Amino acid sequence: MRVLRVQMDGITTSFRHPHFLIGRQPSYALPPPATILGHIASALGSWLAPDAIRFAYSFESAGRVDDLENIYATEIGGSVPREDKARWPHPVNVTGTMNPVPRELIFRPRLTLYLDAPEMLDTLYQAFKEPRYVVVLGRSQDLASYRSVQLVETEEDRAGYLQGTLIGWGQRKRFRVGTGMVMPRYIDPDNRRRVIWAPYLLLEETVFLAPAEQTEPGSAWVATLPGEEFTVDPTSPPSKRGFRRILHWHSFTADEDSVHDFTAEHR
Repeated sequence: MRVLRVQMDGITTSFRHPHFLIGRQPSYALPPPATILGHIASALGSWLAPDAIRFAYSFESAGRVDDLENIYATEIGGSVPREDKARWPHPVNVTGTMNPVPRELIFRPRLTLYLDAPEMLDTLYQAFKEPRYVVVLGRSQDLASYRSVQLVETEEDRAGYLQGTLIGWGQRKRFRVGTGMVMPRYIDPDNRRRVIWAPYLLLEETVFLAPAEQTEPGSAWVATLPGEEFTVDPTSPPSKRGFRRILHWHSFTADEDSVHDFTAEHR
C-alpha cells in the first residue's frame, strides 16, 4: 500500500487539555487526532473531508518540563480609568493584564506522520513539500520543520513494534502498558463547539507484537492471534529483533470500536 510519510521536528510543543482553564496547564503526552487534522489542513491551506483520510503516527521527544508562560488578557477601553491612575491625559484604547501560567512543554518533539488517502495522495505530497501556512506543531508559537516528505510502500508482517502512538480503545485489553485518555478526535471547523471525543490508549514506550513463540517475558511483549498480520513501514528503524514499525490507522470520524484498523488482515 502506498502512503505518505512526513517527518517533522521542533524545539518545543504543548498539546493543551481544553478543559483546563485555571492553574497549571498540562499537555497531552501525544498529539490528539484533532491536532493532526488541523496540521494537515494547515499544509493544504483548506479544510478537507475528514472521512477521506486515515492517519498513523509515531511521536517521541527528549522529555517534558514546566515553564512559565505569560498570557495577556486584553479588552477595549478597560474597566479601570487609567487616566486617573497613571495621569494619562488621553482616552484608553486597549488595556492588558499579564497573567503568568505554568505550562507543561514537550522538549525536542519529533513526529513521523503517515497518511492514507488514495484519492488525494499526490495532492498531499505537494502540500507538505510546499505548505500553505507556517509549519507549527501544537501551539501557534511552536515552530516546526519538515525533515522528510516521502511516498513509501508499506508491507505486511506477522510481527512489529508500536512506539509513541495511539491505540483504539477497543484494543486496550491486549496491552499491559499504556495510559487511557479521552481526546478530541474531530472539531467541526464551521462550529468549533461541536467536538467529537473518543477514548484512546496512549503508548509512549515501545511494545512488541509477535507470534507467541517469538515473544519474551514482560509487559512490553504482546502475543499475536493466529493468522494476524500488520501493516509495517519497511524503512523504519529496526528493533534488535529486526521488527519494523506497525502503522496503527485511525479515522477522524468513524467509531474505532467498530472499524478494523489495527491488523492488516485477520483470518
